[in-house]
Amino acid sequence: MKDDLNISGIGIDLVEVDRIKRLINKYPKFLNKFFTKNEIEYCNGKKNRAIHFAGKFAAKEAIIKSIGFGNNAIKLKEIEINNMSNTNNNSIPKVILHGSAISLANKRDIEEILISITHTKEYAIAIAYTRGKA
Repeated sequence: MKDDLNISGIGIDLVEVDRIKRLINKYPKFLNKFFTKNEIEYCNGKKNRAIHFAGKFAAKEAIIKSIGFGNNAIKLKEIEINNMSNTNNNSIPKVILHGSAISLANKRDIEEILISITHTKEYAIAIAYTRGKA
């Protein structure tokens, strides 16, 4: 984490896991519309994939709120939640922006986006905060 940056935005989102499960089952194109190939591979490798898709969906929405993109400024697929393992074998989510999300974040002088995701059987919640020199 860079020490010379200020918090420039905070976002939070809550997603019902069953809602995501219904969307996956009802709409075959749902996953490819909102998630990257890496995200789909990661979640499909989990025992209860809907929980992990819900967590990533909540994180994407929280990021949009923290940056102030607005509802239709970017596609959710342009925000990737990549899971990196740390030394304790825990998964740490890392944000990777693609396409127009990069230029919009640059316009807002965003240099870092940090997120935390947690979930139960019923809900996934994510919080995001952005840091920049503003």
